[in-house]
Amino acid sequence: MQKITFEKELAKTIGLNESIVLGTLYERVEKEGTPLNGREWVERTYEEWQEDFPFWSIATIKRIFSSLKKQGLIVMEQHGKHHYDRTNWYAPSDEGRHYFGQEKIVEEETQVGETGNIQDKITIVEKQLKKLHFFPLQTSQKSELAHACKTFSIEQISQALEATAERAIFAWKYAYKILLTNQKATSTKPKRKIIRTEKVPDWFQQEEHKDAAEITQEWNEETLAKRRRLLEIQEKYQQQKKTTFSLA
Repeated sequence: MQKITFEKELAKTIGLNESIVLGTLYERVEKEGTPLNGREWVERTYEEWQEDFPFWSIATIKRIFSSLKKQGLIVMEQHGKHHYDRTNWYAPSDEGRHYFGQEKIVEEETQVGETGNIQDKITIVEKQLKKLHFFPLQTSQKSELAHACKTFSIEQISQALEATAERAIFAWKYAYKILLTNQKATSTKPKRKIIRTEKVPDWFQQEEHKDAAEITQEWNEETLAKRRRLLEIQEKYQQQKKTTFSLA
């Protein structure tokens, strides 16, 4: 069972619900944050947030995030590659991080002993950026490059760079968004449902046809009986009609 924690002093300042959500957001950013534009973000739908807070409705969760944004404690933006992707990206603001003590530096260290060939991958990608005449990376974008080299293969990064260059766009941020969008599409792709097919035994088919034949026979007998009753009613009506005319 997951425990919900909050800081008492923080709850007094910004509200109990807000302190719970802000603390959860900070923990998620620390564990799985994606560097972008000098911040680290998490991309989540309100339905996914509700999995963290099942005791709140989606409407309540929206109000809490709106309150945090109005207080200047979080940043909410939409960084999807496609215009129809309206999923929010969340990041604690500088003031929001202040409540959690030491601020995490966005720059990622790329130690060869810890990350293997990450530095070699960064060097290869930097050469390709130069070859394709991309604009020089900004300071905040170097952490994005390190994250991309840790997360994606050289082939995936090269494809994103070439796709960006083909559109006459020579900015790293667009290629990086392509990588993040493709990663999201792959992770959310629904799994194919495996339908188990088994050979139906002969005795089952015979019984099935037998039952169908019996049902058909019963239905035919019922239909004939209704038809006979209808003919009897029509014949009786015709006789009454003839008797009426004869008396007249």
